[in-house]
Amino acid sequence: MSGSGPAPRLLIGSPKSDYLLVEPTRWEFPSNEDYWDGNWLYADVTIVVGGFRGSYEALLRSDEFARFRDALRGLHENLKGTATFETMEHWLVIHVEGDGRGHFTAKCEARDQPGVGNKLTFELSFDQTELPAMLRDLEELARQFPVRGVSPTG
Repeated sequence: MSGSGPAPRLLIGSPKSDYLLVEPTRWEFPSNEDYWDGNWLYADVTIVVGGFRGSYEALLRSDEFARFRDALRGLHENLKGTATFETMEHWLVIHVEGDGRGHFTAKCEARDQPGVGNKLTFELSFDQTELPAMLRDLEELARQFPVRGVSPTG
């Protein structure tokens, strides 16, 4: 972990039922401040859906979490639309859609190796009362693993 405070994470669903938990643990290149190489994070991914239980370690990027947080803010305000977490190497895809009445569906795809690994697709449902905690968790994640460097696309 990169600093003090609660462990950074992204939780969709409930630990008491079905959920997806993504917990960044460390930088891949701790001393690199470059946008392309400096934003890679090791993360533990845990999935509990229906009869499936599993976990694996993935390489994700801090800027991917920041974009997802920003998109979720829009869903929190409007309750309608989409927010997508899509990783550069396709370790994990989360596509959240809101119905405008406070109900959300997250269509997810997890891979245990980029490009060649096994793939699990699943859906999670949640409501607007869970968005504030998700946004707080993503803010803490951004505090402990801030985006490094400047994106060449702005």
